[in-house]
Amino acid sequence: MIFQVINREDAEQVFSIFKNVAAATIAKNYPVVWDVDAPDGVLISKPATATLSLFVGVSDEEILDDAYGKVQVYGYRAACLVTNDTSVAIAAGDILIPVTAVWHTARSGASDGKSGFLYAAEAFATNATPAAVNKKVFIRAM
Repeated sequence: MIFQVINREDAEQVFSIFKNVAAATIAKNYPVVWDVDAPDGVLISKPATATLSLFVGVSDEEILDDAYGKVQVYGYRAACLVTNDTSVAIAAGDILIPVTAVWHTARSGASDGKSGFLYAAEAFATNATPAAVNKKVFIRAM
């Protein structure tokens, strides 16, 4: 793990190194989950229905397929791919969860039973045509 040197100007951040086995490049700011095909605590992949609760963190750099790369697992992050909704706005503090089969997160409904490891750090208004954009988040995945 990589722990940021503590200072007064920057928020604390923790990073870890993982291996991409998603059969595609993981771009910077994508949410990633543990891979369950051959679990070993190092392999990560694209979110899927069965792995949404296995959120690991947000990629801090582009990670080529079958390569190792840095993932942020804790702390404030200025950019994570988040999608908005057609009817419910995202407010700062809302729980965000990975979305099945895509590389972004979305608001978790208040009564859906999903707990949070990722929180919105800024508001995101509704849109008739939802789009994924980089938004500020707080990560607690370690």
